[in-house]
Amino acid sequence: MRDVYDRKLTEMLEKVAKEVKEYSLLYINHIKKLSKIGIALTAERDINKILEMIVEEAKNFTNADAGTLYSVKGDHLKFEILYNDTMNVKLGGSTGRPITLPPVPIKKETVSGYVALTGEIINIDDVYENKNFDFSGPKKYDAQTGYRSRSFLVVPMRDYEDTIIGVLQLINAKDKDSGEVIPFSSEYEDIIFSLASQAAVAITNVRLIHDIENMLDSFVKVMATAIDERSPYNKRHTERVAKYTVALARKVNDITDGDYSDLYFTEDELNELNMASWLHDVGKVTTPEYVMDKATKLDGRYDGIEFIKQRLELFIADCKVKYYKRKIKKKEMEQLIEKIVEYKEFLTAINMPTEYMTDEKLERLEKIYKDCYITSDGDEKVFINDFEFENLSIRKGTLTDEERKIMQNHVVVTYKLLEKMPFIKKYKNVPEIAASHHEKLNGKGYPFGKKDKDIPVGGKIMAIADFFDALTASDRPYKKAMSIEKAFSILENAAENGEIDKTFLDIFKKYKIYEVVEKWKENE
Repeated sequence: MRDVYDRKLTEMLEKVAKEVKEYSLLYINHIKKLSKIGIALTAERDINKILEMIVEEAKNFTNADAGTLYSVKGDHLKFEILYNDTMNVKLGGSTGRPITLPPVPIKKETVSGYVALTGEIINIDDVYENKNFDFSGPKKYDAQTGYRSRSFLVVPMRDYEDTIIGVLQLINAKDKDSGEVIPFSSEYEDIIFSLASQAAVAITNVRLIHDIENMLDSFVKVMATAIDERSPYNKRHTERVAKYTVALARKVNDITDGDYSDLYFTEDELNELNMASWLHDVGKVTTPEYVMDKATKLDGRYDGIEFIKQRLELFIADCKVKYYKRKIKKKEMEQLIEKIVEYKEFLTAINMPTEYMTDEKLERLEKIYKDCYITSDGDEKVFINDFEFENLSIRKGTLTDEERKIMQNHVVVTYKLLEKMPFIKKYKNVPEIAASHHEKLNGKGYPFGKKDKDIPVGGKIMAIADFFDALTASDRPYKKAMSIEKAFSILENAAENGEIDKTFLDIFKKYKIYEVVEKWKENE
């Protein structure tokens, strides 16, 4: 008898030990799986994929036939994911098939609304026998489709602030062997709640990241627009450069042959390039307005050519006074007035930025500079002073060497400012890219004199965008808008001289990337 008892006891203990081991292994596997899912959720940045992942994994854990995920939107629950294996239905998320069901009011009468309000886990064996909640919705669905809703497991999705941001609803747990619909085991309640909470935190993190990125993007655009607005001649330059730059980079992605056939910009890299483009002129915040807005050689801090013209008009009037005082004869007066008028016309002409100072013109200017006028009172007056001579001597454009250095310094300031900004990882190259748009492949650019291989690809692309806009923009004070044909003639010459990348320029021209701004203006 004793042996029989011992044997049965041993068998019973072995059976219990086996069950405990199986349960332990199952539980360990659940923990391992939850950990893997948690890692996957943390790494994922697409909210739709996170939503899909939680429904799929929750169904797998519980062997559920169907799953629905709602997000909290005010006083309603919005359908985000709806899966049903028996009905072969997959709606919402990234499926491309929208859920047309109306949102569910958040109220205690519905099980999902109750969970959203209270944060409790609800496990129901058979909804048709349950009297605590209004299941008219599932019953109506059953009547329309022939489906039979039975067991429900409904859990809240709580984020790290303990806020309920959604509800996960699993329907019809199935026996793994027979396939028969059974109640959800209570052991799954904590597991699914943990899974839902992990997903809620992941969703909140992604939303926070998106919010931070959107805030940064908005801040950058506001800052860039404010800088452009400092000068009435620079409006929307930054936005145009950004559109040209990103459009050219996207087209490079489509090219399958040539020097850059293996170059491909990911969406993150395109976003980084866009960010750098919006910030490429941020250093102009320190550039004096008299330099940025200098429309003519004598424009800016001084009265300019009008002051010279007034001075010369006074000299002309004084010539007549000298004649009336009989200090000079009429012919001498006429010759002197004719000379002053010629001076005035010449100085007015060379003051314009389109007027290139040849050696001959410079010699004529020096003659005027050294010449002087003797007034009727015997005082010696200059036709132009030192400052005027220096500015009118500018060979090309409107800036003196000193002013050009001030203007070029904006790129150094851009780099210094951006280098101090705590960019997130995917924008870490923004400072270098933004500060490279005036570098030249031959090393003769600024501010750092980098050569071809040292210039970031994004900087090479932006250099073409910035150069093209500088040539064709109609809002520059020192020149008229250049035609597309003339602009490309200058750009191609720059490419031949090793200043800009010829391959990128060819793509820009061949695929008419410059039209992106015209299309943008049309759609505004």
